[in-house]
Amino acid sequence: MDFNKLLSLNMGNYTRQFPLKNSFGNVFPVLNDQLLSGFLQIDEKDTVLDIGGGSNPFHRANVVTEPFLNRNSHRGGMSVPASFDYVECFAEKLPFDDKSFDFVISRQVFEHTVSPKDACEEMMRVGKRGFIETPQKIFELLLGPNPSHNWFVTLQGDTIVFERRMFIRHPFRHLSMSAVPSSPEMQMLAHWEFKNISNVQYYWENRIKYEVIDHEGGFDYNNPDHASQSHLDVAICSLLLGGYYLPHREADALEAVRLKPDWALARNTLGVIQWKMGKLDKAKQAFEAALLLENRDEYRHNAALIEGDVPVVVDFEDTLGMDERFYAKYSKTGHFDMMSYLFKTHA
Repeated sequence: MDFNKLLSLNMGNYTRQFPLKNSFGNVFPVLNDQLLSGFLQIDEKDTVLDIGGGSNPFHRANVVTEPFLNRNSHRGGMSVPASFDYVECFAEKLPFDDKSFDFVISRQVFEHTVSPKDACEEMMRVGKRGFIETPQKIFELLLGPNPSHNWFVTLQGDTIVFERRMFIRHPFRHLSMSAVPSSPEMQMLAHWEFKNISNVQYYWENRIKYEVIDHEGGFDYNNPDHASQSHLDVAICSLLLGGYYLPHREADALEAVRLKPDWALARNTLGVIQWKMGKLDKAKQAFEAALLLENRDEYRHNAALIEGDVPVVVDFEDTLGMDERFYAKYSKTGHFDMMSYLFKTHA
């Protein structure tokens, strides 16, 4: 694996050349499957499993697993490609024989699992070696987690550590939804040159060294209230920060509505997103549904919109007990105690 090899990337008017190595270690080029196959030394004859490949499976995968082929809330509304062989199952229980794959890869999946311990054990059982990538804990806090992430992940030496997420709505309002998508330079740094800082990248042979730190009363995506609040949080924050990635945010709002059909705030948020996407008829239906559920001025305004008008975004007006406990634990006089959050993991 020659990580000193220079990589040249062109992102519109912004071009940059850099080695796949920085002061913090090696960088696996996970957004380029051809390059990644070379760095992982995957042979043409190797059998490859992609755990949770979703809408973007690894190009060398012989088999791709996905827990919900007919539901896309984990995938930001994206569908799965028909050109791959999918098996519907959870990462924690794989229907394959021991050591039946030469290589097993999983990108942006283990943070979603119910049990990362079982997922790691299953990955080792069916594979001879493999690669795991997850978001890095500090960047989940600073930039905002996917609404379905149960776990925050760090790499401590040669051990991958999973810690239960302890808030529902993001404390810093998903601030990356403005900074990252609006800047090619930021995208280059976060997703390529310093991918090993924004994400945990874990290559293993024979055995995964892992630790799971769980806390009672933490975030559980299988709890419909947690899930609906988390999805709507992403959708509202995106609108407040400029409205990037609207198709994904529409999927978030739709999931919030599915989970809590009588939630006027979710209906209104869905309507604002659809209005901005030009889906005016659907937006009107969502606005009218919000007004029927809750008679307030903003919803009345949106229900009366005509083409060219600007809809009103309504933010949360309540707080959640889990979030308040999280703030109380890490908030000090005048600042958020980042060092305590990052390193004092045992409650």
